[in-house]
Amino acid sequence: MTERERVEGMLIENRLSELRDTQRTLETVETTLESLRETKWTLVKELRELGHDFRATTEGMDVVLSSPPSMNWNELS
Repeated sequence: MTERERVEGMLIENRLSELRDTQRTLETVETTLESLRETKWTLVKELRELGHDFRATTEGMDVVLSSPPSMNWNELS
């Protein structure tokens, strides 16, 4: 094995290790993100049931615009 082949092999192993670490980190972040989204929509639903009108504020409109298509904002209940 040449020096170049040895160095390339080490670089490949290093990159594969970095890829594995990145994949594990992404899986953790995706799980956390999914949980946060569930919490967000639970809170939105509860607030709507309490009569809060998200269309009345800029921050609320951010919620409206990021909501799933199935959420009907014409009904306040």
